[in-house]
Amino acid sequence: MASKDIISVLDGVSHASFNDETERLRVRAAARRLLARVESPYERAWGFCFEHPVVSAALQTCIDLGLWKAWTSEGGAEKSLDELLKLCKTEVEPNLLRRLFRLMAAFNVVEETGVDKFKPTPFSLAIGDESTKVRASLEAAKNQYILCGLNLPKYLSQIGYKEPTAPENNNHSGADPDGLNFFGRLQKSPDYYEAFTGHMEAWTAWKTPWTKLYDPSKLLEGARLDEGAPLVVDLGGNTGIDISHVLAAKPDLPAGALVLQDLPEIIARARVDPKITAVAHDFFLPQPVKGGRAYFMHAVLHDWPDAKAAELLANTRDAMAKGYSKLFVYDIVLPPTGASISQTTMDVNMMSLLSASERTKEQWEKLLTGAGFKIVNYWPDPQEYEMLIEAEIA
Repeated sequence: MASKDIISVLDGVSHASFNDETERLRVRAAARRLLARVESPYERAWGFCFEHPVVSAALQTCIDLGLWKAWTSEGGAEKSLDELLKLCKTEVEPNLLRRLFRLMAAFNVVEETGVDKFKPTPFSLAIGDESTKVRASLEAAKNQYILCGLNLPKYLSQIGYKEPTAPENNNHSGADPDGLNFFGRLQKSPDYYEAFTGHMEAWTAWKTPWTKLYDPSKLLEGARLDEGAPLVVDLGGNTGIDISHVLAAKPDLPAGALVLQDLPEIIARARVDPKITAVAHDFFLPQPVKGGRAYFMHAVLHDWPDAKAAELLANTRDAMAKGYSKLFVYDIVLPPTGASISQTTMDVNMMSLLSASERTKEQWEKLLTGAGFKIVNYWPDPQEYEMLIEAEIA
């Protein structure tokens, strides 16, 4: 095939080309492999060292100027540079904005339609739409992820290239100006907390709802709802996306059947259906809700090294009723080979930010068995990102 034909085919593919999300993700992975094959080694190095930092800086500068939000709010029409300058909440030298937009047009953040004329893309419009949480995700990277990534080589050298397991004095505390660990920084800095929580909401919404993998009707069989015990307790459930999936699947559940738990500052932000009971709880303390049908954790255990994860699991097990209660862990299960970019990125970020990790099946079995559970089944995600692990008290 001639190069112009290849280019034409590639330029004809977009997000809208796919009705099936799993197929779209497979093509996305293939496109990344294609770029890795087409680029020279130096071009790949150039991208990592020279492109990514300045594009992130340009995106963040326009966030700080309020430009993305204003442009999206006005409807996202094509605008001249002079019109874009008027959207900024503070005065900006025209050539500065021109240079930033020229860069972002080259990276398809915006579309250059003429001399000093630009159209937004779905990505740039999403930055300005607070409901997407894209802006929050970019700011979370600026606040913590990027700095920790830069510090990681030094930290690994300092600890003799051992696998990090310290939840307190770790790589994040080494990168933080006040020596705080990841969660300590979130508690001290409301803007960091807001960005991280938004990022978590966007990430959870992107993933396959766990109720698509496991039919919650199965939990109703033999459930003791008339005795006041809940059907599902969602531990560390953030603002309630996962527990809301259960209510969407079973809208006739009585009030009190679904419980959302997280730290007080997160529960204060939760806007869930009145049927869902939202309560503040630290899962490193004894679980106050006893005898529930199911205890659910989504992307919770991957935040903690094994010793702390075992503590959390012990508190949960002590509240469960043997032979009745189930534990559901919705998390990445690393395959023996061929782990995806998303899975491996999350794994090393957990190392960098929290001294934690994603786990293989063998590691999950060791952790859960050691905490007094037996794994009943693995329910795979069609997006091939996570698995739902079903377990019971051994």
